[in-house]
Amino acid sequence: MTPGLTQMMAMHAANQLDEVDEVRVSHGSFRPIAFSKSITETTTYEYDPGLPGRVVYENGEFIQVPPFARPREIELPAPYGKTIQYIIPHAETKTLAQALSPKGVKLIEVRGTWPKQNMELVKALYDYGFLRNDPITVGETQVGILDCISQYLYNSREGKETELYGYSLHVEVTGTKDGRKVRHVLYHTHPASDGSVADWAGLRAYTRNVGIPLAIATEQIAKGNVKATGVITPEEAFDPAVIFRELEKRQIFIHEEKIDLT
Repeated sequence: MTPGLTQMMAMHAANQLDEVDEVRVSHGSFRPIAFSKSITETTTYEYDPGLPGRVVYENGEFIQVPPFARPREIELPAPYGKTIQYIIPHAETKTLAQALSPKGVKLIEVRGTWPKQNMELVKALYDYGFLRNDPITVGETQVGILDCISQYLYNSREGKETELYGYSLHVEVTGTKDGRKVRHVLYHTHPASDGSVADWAGLRAYTRNVGIPLAIATEQIAKGNVKATGVITPEEAFDPAVIFRELEKRQIFIHEEKIDLT
């Protein structure tokens, strides 16, 4: 799922608040670790020890954090359940900081997780230094150790399969409305990957979640429903309510819970 949908979810909640204090975005991405070469690169990129873009927004500053920083338990809807998620480098951290600046946002954190076995593998690779991709010599050839592992995963059955397929987004926005502290929790659901719904079986339950929001955004632009021009963020371009209605037509549903914290 592109970051754009989580931005719509966050803005939908923020639009109902007078002030925004905290935004926590979570991605549950349930797909094989290496079903394509670009996905393999994404997996290793997000946990690169030296990556400068892995940041949180806190009290007006972007703070760089290491891999596996700030673990937080996120309750995703069935069939995913409880997951431990960590900070990842995603656009929402910076675009939401800009969009919600007028409402005084103080904290923005973006987390993510993959299937349990993927996370266990990446954590082990991090712990043993493989994610640095240090060069090694194999025969007479010098190659990065992580490049070797990536190549293996891309060509192995283990890299191309996983037990559970799909996508689950979870967004928490905390702020005040009419002087009362409120938390909005939004999450999305889609048809099961077990083949019971046409076109959503297996990996399609993941890829449709990625492709459909992009298709909706393209359609909105083509219809002239986006009035702004130039390079703009999703927050500036789209009305969350419109996007949610279009998603529902395609069997992707946004759910919202409001919790009074006062």
